[in-house]
Amino acid sequence: MVSPYRAVPPLPTLRTFEAVARKGSFTRAAEDLAITQGAVSHQIRALEEFLGATLFHRLNPGIELTAEGRMLLESVRTGMDLILRASDRIRSPRQVGVLTVAAPGAFAMWWLVPRLGRFAARHPQIEIRIATMDYREPDFERDGLDAAIVLRPSGRDLRRNELLLLRERIFPVCSPGFMTGDKPLRAPTDLARHTFIEEDSEPDSPFNWEFWLRRLNVPHERPISRLRFTHYGVALSAAIDGLGVALGRSPMVDVELSAGRLVRPFGKKVACMAPDVFALAWSDASSKDQRLIAFRDFVLDEACGCELAAGPCGAPPSPRDELDEERAGARAMRRLAVGA
Repeated sequence: MVSPYRAVPPLPTLRTFEAVARKGSFTRAAEDLAITQGAVSHQIRALEEFLGATLFHRLNPGIELTAEGRMLLESVRTGMDLILRASDRIRSPRQVGVLTVAAPGAFAMWWLVPRLGRFAARHPQIEIRIATMDYREPDFERDGLDAAIVLRPSGRDLRRNELLLLRERIFPVCSPGFMTGDKPLRAPTDLARHTFIEEDSEPDSPFNWEFWLRRLNVPHERPISRLRFTHYGVALSAAIDGLGVALGRSPMVDVELSAGRLVRPFGKKVACMAPDVFALAWSDASSKDQRLIAFRDFVLDEACGCELAAGPCGAPPSPRDELDEERAGARAMRRLAVGA
């Protein structure tokens, strides 16, 4: 019998289509999928040729879904989420035991650990053991690890058994008290009158204030007062306590911004992207482990903000975070990308 699914478009083109529609940009979709913009354009053209229809209006600037594109997007997201839900139900009985995960200390403290309560509620039979690990590559066998959060240069292909999670955005942050008082922080030129808080890093790194002084054209003839730390978590705590101006790393500082313990003195326009991305890596021995698959799906959900993911760094979900077709579809497509 002839397959009724012979006319279904290739899955990679549907995954790319959903990412472009969700991100509203070919460039941002390429970053989300960890492929080149050229590959995104090629797959969208291939899908349009397969369907004999234009899916996006190419505007200047930006893109917009056509009527045909909106029709396809709704069906793609619904179908992929149904596949994902069935996969989760099949996996659940075999997700039992301890999973050991390594992560950089600051990432573990400010992003991963505040979210683990939600993972425990969803998978009470899986115990997560966190090992903090900074400044070296994990050795899965020697360190006794099942998985690890690792840093990789942005724009380069990830290694086998690695999955892109997120890329940080960096910007100045400070306690709200710095916005008023004797030396209010109203413009970048005011920075030289305040103490800089930073973690140890190279002068040309966006995690270093020398980079930002050049970027913002801040004159500083006299030596600037600084507080330096070897751990970002301690530096961030110092900023919350009002000891100076720090460099925030989103999403790790998002909950502090939402709670009003930190503010962005120069608004959202003063920011840059981190040179590296965070990725989840796992050993060959764990690649089929259902505990690893459950954890991988969970952190991927959290990284893309889908399906009732807790607010930034564990903040309570708002009514806007209720599961809807767009979030469910985005989650499904990113998870399915792992096996593509």
